[in-house]
Amino acid sequence: MKSVVNFHIHTVFSDGGKTVGEVVQGLKDSEVQYFAITDHDCVDGNIEAAELAKANGLKHINGVEISCNFTGEIPELDESCNCHIVGLNFELGLMRKELERFTENKKRILGELLDRLISDGYDKIDKNAVCEDGIPERTKIAKELVKNGYVTGTNQAFVKVLNNEKYWDYVKVLPSVDDAICAINRCGGIAVWAHPFGYSRGGKRDLKYEQVERLAQKLFSGENKPSAIEVFYQQYNKEQIDFLNGLAQKYGTLKSIGTDYHHNVSYVADHPQALEQFQREKLFFDVDGVTPDESIIEAL
Repeated sequence: MKSVVNFHIHTVFSDGGKTVGEVVQGLKDSEVQYFAITDHDCVDGNIEAAELAKANGLKHINGVEISCNFTGEIPELDESCNCHIVGLNFELGLMRKELERFTENKKRILGELLDRLISDGYDKIDKNAVCEDGIPERTKIAKELVKNGYVTGTNQAFVKVLNNEKYWDYVKVLPSVDDAICAINRCGGIAVWAHPFGYSRGGKRDLKYEQVERLAQKLFSGENKPSAIEVFYQQYNKEQIDFLNGLAQKYGTLKSIGTDYHHNVSYVADHPQALEQFQREKLFFDVDGVTPDESIIEAL
């Protein structure tokens, strides 16, 4: 069943392929009424989105998707594994400051890693290329290692170099899940555990059902818990959604709805493995056999 809610959308402000204006027009055409722009670690699209929503009779709430490091939540997920926490309905100025703090910490750690790698003999690395937009990334460092012949592929760059014990002190460059949830709470928002089956470690990976269940036990046993689970996720099938719905009921959380819309044609061109996901993308949630629970609207 089609939903009028979409609280997980990306634009050109992060890794999306559409402008905020194009997204809002698409949402209106798709008859979505409530939405959030949730760019990665960036809130710059929210002001324009709010203005366009008002002009088009839609309801916009502030959003962001924060990239996090796992910190031993379950044995299979160490500090080199990343996940995402979506923040909704927060105070924009406060969140901007929280994200700036996270970014400065990341710059410092990766700057130290670059200096260490170069001093250890990886001196063909181009620091300017890695820091081209002012923010170094581990994936950019991996690509530099490949480009200069130190490894044969980005996966090998992570396995042999970046995740090697020698450089383990530089693995945790992102805020922890707990840090992200606390930041969202401080800004008056709602923290959402985004696409619970998905994580990344040198590339996107999927968790098994039992791993998601153990992770949920860990996340909801701590002092700082997510306020919602992204139960209704466009890329999941009915079985996965039913499983997440059960987790939300078990832990008494809100159930969020999102499609993780990117529509980035250039990314798919560079990553053919992403074509199947790209083809399933929609600006509105609509999964066969699933009736989305839209009660999260009342909480916002």
